[in-house]
Amino acid sequence: MPATKARQTAVQGRTIEQAKRIQAETTARYGWSGAASLLVTEASSTAVIESFTLLMPGLEETRVVPAANGIYFAICPRRASCPYPPPRFARPPSDFLARRASLELAIRTFAETSADVVAVSLPTRRFTLFIGERDELGRATDAPIAGEALRADPSRPPDAALRTLVAELTRSRIFVPIALEPTPAGRDTLTAVPLWPSTAAHLRRSAEKQLRAADR
Repeated sequence: MPATKARQTAVQGRTIEQAKRIQAETTARYGWSGAASLLVTEASSTAVIESFTLLMPGLEETRVVPAANGIYFAICPRRASCPYPPPRFARPPSDFLARRASLELAIRTFAETSADVVAVSLPTRRFTLFIGERDELGRATDAPIAGEALRADPSRPPDAALRTLVAELTRSRIFVPIALEPTPAGRDTLTAVPLWPSTAAHLRRSAEKQLRAADR
């Protein structure tokens, strides 16, 4: 094995180990006994695919997110099997607790590992993903402050500030996969569309303004 490839494999191995620790600790926080409890049932590499192809609002823009250095988590209600939990266990995509856990997984993974992308399967009847990118999410929020807010006890009612934080950072990053398509390199890309296109469009405009301001 070439030296560069060996180093990449070692880094990925450490990242997976760290992700599994985050998985266990997040399950301990969200898996209290009760109807609302959630478990993080998987932590694995996204490198099984080449990329995520995100079709943005109006299909006017396509963003290709490399998956080589990413982590996939799955969130599932207690006593259910996921993805595709049965109706009595499934949550709507708007479920606050699931979106909060997804954001916490992404913020922690970017803070504690070298991963560049985090994809989290939500406990919905239809396969739905929260997809966060290190650089893009970093431009949208102050990660240490967001991480501190998310450390509040999830079994207690969240305050208005936390609800706003979760809404602003998750709604535009929730996608519905529509196809697994071949790439020119002979691998696969997971094509997905925003669940709430108008929110994603607002995010794109805000990001463009931030980039223009940074260039001045």
